Parts: sequence; structure tokens; C-alpha cells
Amino acid sequence: MAKGKYDTAILYGQPLTEDASGKLYVAEGEKEHPWRIGKHTKGKLIGPGQVFLTEQNQKVRLVKTAPLSFKDRHDYQPMGRFTKDVLD
Repeated sequence: MAKGKYDTAILYGQPLTEDASGKLYVAEGEKEHPWRIGKHTKGKLIGPGQVFLTEQNQKVRLVKTAPLSFKDRHDYQPMGRFTKDVLD
């Protein structure tokens, strides 16, 4: 990989809502939205069900990933960091 480049991928996820007891869930009718792994993304990608944070600290459940060429990375909003939390 050339200097200055980093791995990229599209992350399709559904924003999460927290109930009064702190349990995370996907609200009914919530659609998938795309984000991407960014240069400053923290944490490690585990896979579907993993919770990640957007740059605005919104919690999102990862649904699937897709390849993303480095040159197209600016077409997608970067996410903030991966957590170790995984939901069904």
C-alpha cells in the first residue's frame, strides 16, 4: 500500500436507540445508512452486529461491509470508532 493510504471499506449500519434501562435496539423501520472506515478510525472491525460510533458519537449496529476503493472514499461519511459490543 502506498504511503499515506489506509484500508477503506463501506460500513452499512442501522442507528441504535437506547431504552430507559440502557438496552440498545434498532427502532422499527430504521433504514441502513453507509459510513466508511476513515484514516483516524479507532478499534478493530469484528463483523455484523458490532456496534460502532459515528463521528458525532451516535451508536450504530453494523449490518454488512462492502469494498471501497481508496479514490472513492470521500463519497461516504467517515465513522469514528469501533466498540467491542456485538448485538444480535
